[in-house]
Amino acid sequence: MLLTLLDNLGFTDNYMECMIPTVGVYPIATANDKSQISAPLMSRFAVIDIPDYTEEEKKIIFLKYALPKVLKRMSMKTDECTLTDGALDTVIEMHRGTSGIRDLEQAAEHIAANALYQIEVDGVSKVRFDEEMVRRVLG
Repeated sequence: MLLTLLDNLGFTDNYMECMIPTVGVYPIATANDKSQISAPLMSRFAVIDIPDYTEEEKKIIFLKYALPKVLKRMSMKTDECTLTDGALDTVIEMHRGTSGIRDLEQAAEHIAANALYQIEVDGVSKVRFDEEMVRRVLG
C-alpha cells in the first residue's frame, strides 16, 4: 500500500468501498539508517541528507544545554560540576559516532551523578572532571 501511495495512484479503502486519490500527496519520512529501507521503496524517495552536528556544535550543546539542564534537575549549582577543556573534548570524542543530543544528555547525567555522589559521600564541595575521570565515568 505504501508503494501505491508513493506512486500517486491512490488506494482503495475497503471499509468505505471507494478509491481515494493521492495525487499531490507527498509523504515525508525520516530514517537514521537508509540501508534498512528496501530498494523499491527507496527509489521513490527524494533523499535529503542532513549532516550531524559538528564537534564544536556538540561542545556548545553539551555545555550550554545538556549539562545545565541535568544539574538543574539534580538541584546542583553550576560550579559544583565542571569540566576541563580536555574533559569536554573527551566527552565529544566518545560520542563522535552518535547523532543528535540524546547521548550527550545521558553523558551529562552520568557525569553529574558522579559529581553528586562525590559531593555527598566524599564531602567535597565541587568536582572538576579531567579526561581520565570522564573516561572512567563514561567508559
